[in-house]
Amino acid sequence: MRNEEEFEMSGELKVALISGPAYDPLYECLPAFTAETGIRVNVAFKGDHPTLNHHLAALTEVPYDLVSTHTKYAPSQLEFLAPLDGLVDESALEDFVPLLLNLASVDGKLYAIPRNIDVRLLHYRIDLIAKPPSTWDDLLELARRENAPPEHYGFLFPGRESGLFGTFFELAEMAGARLFPENLVPEIENEGGRWALELLRTFYREGLVPTELPDWHYDKVHECFRAGRAAMVGDWPGYYALYRDAGLSKVHDRLGLSPYPIGPAGKSLAYGGGHTFALTKHGVNKPEALKLLLHLTAFEQQLAEARKGCVPVRRSVMRQMQMEADDANRARLAMLEEVIAKHILIPPKFARYPEVEEVLWRTVQQAILNQVSVDDALKQMREQISRIVQGD
Repeated sequence: MRNEEEFEMSGELKVALISGPAYDPLYECLPAFTAETGIRVNVAFKGDHPTLNHHLAALTEVPYDLVSTHTKYAPSQLEFLAPLDGLVDESALEDFVPLLLNLASVDGKLYAIPRNIDVRLLHYRIDLIAKPPSTWDDLLELARRENAPPEHYGFLFPGRESGLFGTFFELAEMAGARLFPENLVPEIENEGGRWALELLRTFYREGLVPTELPDWHYDKVHECFRAGRAAMVGDWPGYYALYRDAGLSKVHDRLGLSPYPIGPAGKSLAYGGGHTFALTKHGVNKPEALKLLLHLTAFEQQLAEARKGCVPVRRSVMRQMQMEADDANRARLAMLEEVIAKHILIPPKFARYPEVEEVLWRTVQQAILNQVSVDDALKQMREQISRIVQGD
């Protein structure tokens, strides 16, 4: 009752959202939501996912009614997230792909409604590369052949935070190492772990990526490839419309896509998960907050995001996209569906996951920069993560 009274006094909802070129267009629907419902929305915080996560974790009390989160981060946020079971009608969830509802659940309880599902594809310039690489060894050779700095570089990947963690996760698992065995202590002090870390180190040491890469999160990597300054990049679906925009992109007419190459263990894997929206314990008793949650994840909003490149998580939206997409986009969607069905690499759900991700990316980056040897980096990661998970 207190929350409803607070809303009546303030007349607005307070939200914290993920921000960036792949996410911000959705929020253009908020003025129409206010006009239709009379509910004002105060976007009190916006930031990329690492910034948003650190902000929420630092608060003694989370004051927001609704937040952006992610299937991999939600288990660490249960202190302030509210379960939606019994609040969201079952009929409202029937259109969502079951995999995503499962990913958005923790211990059998639904804590968020899916916004999208993210897996990377290899993006490459067809004016430079006639055929995508079939193995990572082939990709390295192509990167060396097509490297022409500062005009363009051979390859790109995020040089920090969750993007760098995900790149190492993919490579290590494709080489036969295991980041998350049953006891959650990485099995990476082996040929697979060494190969993955040495490959990333090679890209940087040989100048196949920009020197400033360690400062780059997802958006900077995307902007570099979109500007025509790289031959290849592993990138996410939400940037697709920006790549195809002739007014913004120098690769709009020369963009090729393929699943990731095969690693030494004979498999191709793509790190994935789902962005979501969730209600907090502060907002769960406000009917207005639930209305906003359902609005942000409604068919119309998910269709708008799908038209910009995001992978639909509503089956009705996927059907609509398959009807209206051009041949290139239809092939892209089919490729993404196959990667999600057969090659997705999803980290396990546990509360201290963000701490593990933090240790991994920082140590991987140190190894890339030759601040620590490959073997010492792998040992440090195992030891630090062992201490983290034993503290659970």
